[in-house]
Amino acid sequence: MSATADRHREPDPPESAPQRLLLLCPSPRLVRAAVAAGFAVRVLTDTLPPHDACLPPEVPVEHVDFTDEDTLAGSIETAARVHGSQRLLACAGTAELPAVAGTAARLGLTPNPADAARLLGEPAAMRALLNGSRHSYVPAARARTAEELPAAVEEIGAQVTVRTLPACSGIAGPRDGTAGERSYLVEQYLEGPEYGVVTLTVDGMHRVVGVVALHGAWHPSSHLFPAPLGERDEAEARAIVTELLDLAGYEFGYAYTVVVLTADGPRVVRSRATWPDEPLASLIELATGFDADEELVQALAGKPVDVPTADRYAAVASYRLPAGRLLSVSGLEAVSELPGVHRVHFPYASGDDIPGHGSGAEGHVMLSAESTQAAAETVTAVGRLLRAEVSRRPDHL
Repeated sequence: MSATADRHREPDPPESAPQRLLLLCPSPRLVRAAVAAGFAVRVLTDTLPPHDACLPPEVPVEHVDFTDEDTLAGSIETAARVHGSQRLLACAGTAELPAVAGTAARLGLTPNPADAARLLGEPAAMRALLNGSRHSYVPAARARTAEELPAAVEEIGAQVTVRTLPACSGIAGPRDGTAGERSYLVEQYLEGPEYGVVTLTVDGMHRVVGVVALHGAWHPSSHLFPAPLGERDEAEARAIVTELLDLAGYEFGYAYTVVVLTADGPRVVRSRATWPDEPLASLIELATGFDADEELVQALAGKPVDVPTADRYAAVASYRLPAGRLLSVSGLEAVSELPGVHRVHFPYASGDDIPGHGSGAEGHVMLSAESTQAAAETVTAVGRLLRAEVSRRPDHL
C-alpha cells in the first residue's frame, strides 16, 4: 500500500486548526473521518438519503431543502453564528450551489471565492475562463435558444459537441429567451483519448493525486489507474489542469478534470470541484490505498499532504445492457473468481426492466493487476464470461 497509510494514525489536529466543521451532504465515511480527526461536526443534508443511522450519535443532523436557496443559506448562517461552525465542506456537487458558495464565502467558512466552483463546473463559464487564457483554446459559441443552434454550429464550422446548459449558466444580464428555456454551448469536437486528472488543493497549492485513463484511452469499455501515459503527455495534462484551478481561484478541496489529448496538445473537456464519483473513486483507492475522506480532513486540520503512490494497476470494466427486460444472466460467479477481481456489481435481476442507454444503472467489475497486460487479459475474460439475455421491447426495436 502507499506511504499515506501510516499517516492515518496521526493524532488530532492542532489547536490552530478549525475545530467546528459544517458538512453538506457528506458520506457517512467522511463524517466518521472528520470526527476521528478531532472536529466537532454538524451536518446539513437533503432527504435523499441522510443515512443518519450510520453517523456517530454525537453528530447533529439538520434536514434542509437544498432547492430552497433562502432556507439553505439561512441554515448555513445559523450553523456559523449560533452553533459556531468555522469551516464548511460541501459534498455531492453542493459546492456549485449559489446559496452554498456565496454564503460560505461571505461568512468566511471557506477560502474559495464564491464563484470558484461555478467557474469549474459550468461548461460555459469554464470554457470562457480557459479561452481567455489562450492556453487551452477551443472554439465555442453560445446558443440561447434551440432556434439559435444552427447558427452557432455554423459559426464553429467544424464537427461540434453540443452541451445543454442550466438556466443560470454564465449568462450575464437578462436572458433573451423565455423563463426556463434551455440554452446551449456549442464547441469544436475534440478528438483524442480522454484522461481524468484528480487533484487536491490546499492553500492554493494543487497536488495531482493521479491520472485515470478513461474509456477509449486504454480499452473501449474500461478505465485504468494509473494511466499509462508518456512523461510529456502527463506533464502537459497536469499543467493545463492546475492552470484552470489557478484561473478559477480554487484554494481548497478536490477537483476532477477531464482532459482530451488532441494532436494540438491537451484540452480540458469538463471539471468539477469534487472527488470523482464511483467507480473511479474506488479505483484510485484500490491502486494506492489513498483514503480520500481521511486525507481531506487531515489537510483541513493542517497536516502535510502526500501524493499517493500506486503499487499496482486497478481497472474497472463497465457494461450496459440494451433496453428491454432481463431474462437471464450467467457468468457472474465465474467473473468473481478471476484473478485480481475485487468487486462485481450487476444492478439488475432476472425480470427487471432495463432502461435505455444513458438512463440506467451501469454495471462494472473492479480488478487489480501487476501490469497493464494482466489487467487487459482480465478485462477480456470478463467480456467473454458475462452473458445476459434481454427481451427487447417493441418501442426499442
